[in-house]
Amino acid sequence: MTQARQFLPQLVEQLPTSVFIHYFDIAAGTETLAHQHEWGQIHLIKSGVLEMEVAGRKMVSPAGYAIWTPPRVQHKAYNRRDIEYCAINVCVSMVGCLPEHACMITLTPLVQAIIDDLIERQVGTVDGYHDQCLTEVLLARLATAHTLDNFLPTTAERLIQPILQALENDPADERTLADWAKIVYSTERTLNRRFQRELKMNFNEWRQRLKVVHALRLLKQSNAINEVAFQLGYSQASSFIKMFRRQMGMTPEAYRQQLLS
Repeated sequence: MTQARQFLPQLVEQLPTSVFIHYFDIAAGTETLAHQHEWGQIHLIKSGVLEMEVAGRKMVSPAGYAIWTPPRVQHKAYNRRDIEYCAINVCVSMVGCLPEHACMITLTPLVQAIIDDLIERQVGTVDGYHDQCLTEVLLARLATAHTLDNFLPTTAERLIQPILQALENDPADERTLADWAKIVYSTERTLNRRFQRELKMNFNEWRQRLKVVHALRLLKQSNAINEVAFQLGYSQASSFIKMFRRQMGMTPEAYRQQLLS
């Protein structure tokens, strides 16, 4: 087992410019210790899955989404695999248009294109007129983008937690909610009600999102699409492709090509 590496980001009292961008590769098994800033941060990755704990709440974000942490909100992160990380730091005077609470933000093609351009040109301190205009558009579009509390929420609720843990260990497990009800000595109706109460989604939706999280890791490797589908419990690749496109807005092959580009 790889020994976890821990680090605490450099903490300063203020940003060099109203918007400051930093990005770097983080090795697998690295834990970012709990910290907070006087400014807001938009956290995102180019590929894979970003796991963070924000104000005591675990958040899982696949590529294609960003995690927003408002000023003075404590957060930490842990990545199971290598990631290309980017943080867009936004001063307090410019966060008014963004959500008041930590959440996930869907990255639209326009938002993603702006971020890719800034990263490609290695823009850090945003002090030029054109880059200031660009980041103003970026923040305006992020302010109107679709938000959600969490892509893959979790809970310690006594009936649901064992189910979530078992599925995380084996995402190909195809047992129905009725099957799980027998295992945890409950009823399907009770479990469905608790899924909605605790996770704000039903059992099938949570399981599909879990499959997406695992698929992102497998697609980063050289696995064929059919093999990825099989490892996730699908007997036909077409069903997997349909589910992935519904969740991520693109096919698995398009996502892989995006990684290669």
